[in-house]
This record gives sequence, C-alpha cells and structure tokens, in this order.
Amino acid sequence: MAKTSLQASNDTLFPLMDKVKVFLAGDCQVILILGDSGAGKSTFNRHLEYKLWQDYKTGDRIPLFINLPALERPEKDLVAEQLRIHGLLDDQIRELKLYRQFMLICDGYDESQLTSNIHTTNLLNRSGQWNTKLLITCRSQYLGPDYRLRFVPEAVGRYNRAADDFFMEALIAPFSKEQIERYVEQYVPLEPRTWFKKDYMDKLATIPNLMDLVKNPFLLTLCLEALPNVVEGKSDLLKLCVTRVQLYDTFVQHWLEVNKRRLQDNKLDRDDQLALEGLLEDGFELNGIMFQQDLAAAIFREQEGRPVIDFTQRRDGSSWKAQFFGTDPDISLLRGASLLSRVGTQHRFVHRSILEYFYSCTIYGPAESNGGFAPHSHFDPSNISDHPLSQRNLVVEPSIIQFLAERVELEPGFKQQLLAFIEQSKTDERASCAAANAITILVKA
Repeated sequence: MAKTSLQASNDTLFPLMDKVKVFLAGDCQVILILGDSGAGKSTFNRHLEYKLWQDYKTGDRIPLFINLPALERPEKDLVAEQLRIHGLLDDQIRELKLYRQFMLICDGYDESQLTSNIHTTNLLNRSGQWNTKLLITCRSQYLGPDYRLRFVPEAVGRYNRAADDFFMEALIAPFSKEQIERYVEQYVPLEPRTWFKKDYMDKLATIPNLMDLVKNPFLLTLCLEALPNVVEGKSDLLKLCVTRVQLYDTFVQHWLEVNKRRLQDNKLDRDDQLALEGLLEDGFELNGIMFQQDLAAAIFREQEGRPVIDFTQRRDGSSWKAQFFGTDPDISLLRGASLLSRVGTQHRFVHRSILEYFYSCTIYGPAESNGGFAPHSHFDPSNISDHPLSQRNLVVEPSIIQFLAERVELEPGFKQQLLAFIEQSKTDERASCAAANAITILVKA
C-alpha cells in the first residue's frame, strides 16, 4: 500500500500497483517511489518486472530492471550499460534505441550515491534518444526538502523548467496489522517450526512496541526469525523491551549458527575442512562477525558506502577486495556464511540496512552481558584519529545513527565513551569529528 507523498495523510492509502498501472497508461514520464529502509521497494520492483514480462505482448514497452549501484555511469549511459550487462551488442542496442520503447525500473537511487536527475542527464525522451517511462525508488531518509528537482523531468524548450505534469510520486506505507497477520500466516508453513501463527501473533501483540516495529516488512522478516530466541527463558513479556538493533543482533547470531551447522554437516574437501576446524576452534560466529564488520568498514572507506563490490580474482587479486572475495579457504567459508548475495562478479550485503548495521558495530557492537558477540577495544584517547567515529561524518547516515542511538540505551559503557569524546574535543581538536558524531548519536538517543 502507498500514499501520494511524504506529506499525505495515512487515511488515503491505495494499492501501489494500481498507481503504477495508471502511470503506465498515461502521459507521465517519471514516477518516484519512496519508502523507509526495508519498506519493500526492491521487492516491489522485482515483482513489477515479473508482472510486466508475464503480460508482455509484441510492441509493448520492454521492462528493464536496473540496479543503479551496480552501474558505472548511470547518470550518462543508463540504458545501454544495463543492456550490455545482458550481453547485447552495440548494433542491437542502437536498433532498440531507434525502434523500441522501454519501461525502466531503476532500483536504489540513494545507494548509488547519485545527486543528479538521471532522466535529464540521460536525455531520455528527447529526439533520437531512448523512448522510456522511468520508475525510480529511493529511501525517504536520503532526501532533503528540495528532492523533487532530482526526479522531475525537464520540460523541453521551456528554459530548463521542470515539467511537473510529467511526474508522479508515491510513498510506500508501513504494513497494517492485517498485512502482518497475512505475512505470518504464509511464513509459518515455509519450513518445520515449533511455533504456530498464534504463537507469533501473541508475542508480537504482547511485547511492548514490537507491533509498531514490525510494520516495516524487512524488520518483520528479521523478527520472525529471531523472536523464538529473543523470548527464550523470559516469563514476563510485558517488561521485555525489543529494539531494531536487538533484532539485528539476534538475527545475525542466529544466521551464523545455522550456517555453522550447515558447514559441519556438509562433506568438505581437505583444505576447507582444515579451515573450518580452525574457525571452529577460534570461534566461528565471532570470526563471521569480524569478517562482515571489516567488509562494511572497507565499503565505506574504499567506496564511500557504495554497496556493490565488483571482483574478479585476475583483475582484483592484489586489491583490498581480495581479503573478502579471494580464494583463501577461510575467506570462502566466512563469505559463504555471511549475509551477502552475488550476481556474476558483483557482491553486496543482502540489504542496505545490514551493511549499515555492521558498520555501526565497528563503532560499538553488542556487549557480552547482553548476549553480544563483539569484544570492545579499550578506548585510547591518544589514538582518537584512528577511531571509526573520526573517519567520517555520520550526519548523512541516518540509519547508522539510529542503530548507535539504540545502542546507547542498551550499553551504558557506550554512552560514557561518547561523553569522553566530547570532553576530549575541548582540548584536542583531533577529537572534533568524533565529538560531533557523538553529539548527534546522543541527541538522537
């Protein structure tokens, strides 16, 4: 379900697919679909692509799903670059440009670090250029007050004025209680479980604020996986407080435990078996966590947070990417057990919020006392420049700030560390970036 914009009332919801059908049938050239992290934008895009291909007839617009972060130059060569990925030759691409129409389904505007209007910079719907309708998805947290300028097509011949009558937008709404119930009903039979639909719904309704949290589809998915572990041994559920970061903590731990058992049950070759025994002896889950934290830190350090890593052993074997995607047995086992997906030579975390969660853990992860897995290094004021909070301005990363703000509530030691950064910045200007981030986190908390 969706509403017309960020400002629209929640009483005016409509099926998002109906809105897109109106867009396809009309004269509009661009539709922007906004939503929180985990609201279901990418899933909707894949479903839309599937439906359009199911209904496709000769002469219709060709549906083309484009993962924007995976492209090198989406602001200049959007359609042709995606068609080359599918193996089309330049002559074929020229013919398609001249004679066919496309429905472009562009996913992840925010993840690709774009700031330009890709409809304008790609000259879409100009004479001799691609004939398209353009659907773009973007996280609502990523945009400022003048966000429409990045998406509204330019009116040709009107002195660079925006053509508002060729633009539509929609904001994906959170799940209703009825949608949550329908999701749980379909989730339970997917594999053998000790809980039934009523068990899940009772816990979701009883634990304070949990029903509000799982109105986000991705958090609902994580919660249903993690919930049996979260409530284990707890008698008074009314006093149980569950936050977003705790769901991620529990889900990650559960994911690694499942993958550890899978590897133990599999028949491995000699090198992989020796590597697994070493990882088990050293703590498989801890090594899995550190692997993903280090990868998240490298993505922000080396790629400014662009989530897609393109790797081939021949080309990148001596680069920073090799320590995560090389052929070493330890690396292969940890990568296979991690929350990563792969398409061809491109790797990424299964969801943007998983990348942001692991980056937040490089700053402060769950403590052992709360069932945590990441030991905290002692804060050394003399090495303030090396601390993750000194590496980048987190004001532009609201999801990371949210994870850390919730961590403050759970971990008194983290709050004290943040206050120490602020205190140090009064006499040591090297602490200024860490202090600014600390203030942002504490205010959010």
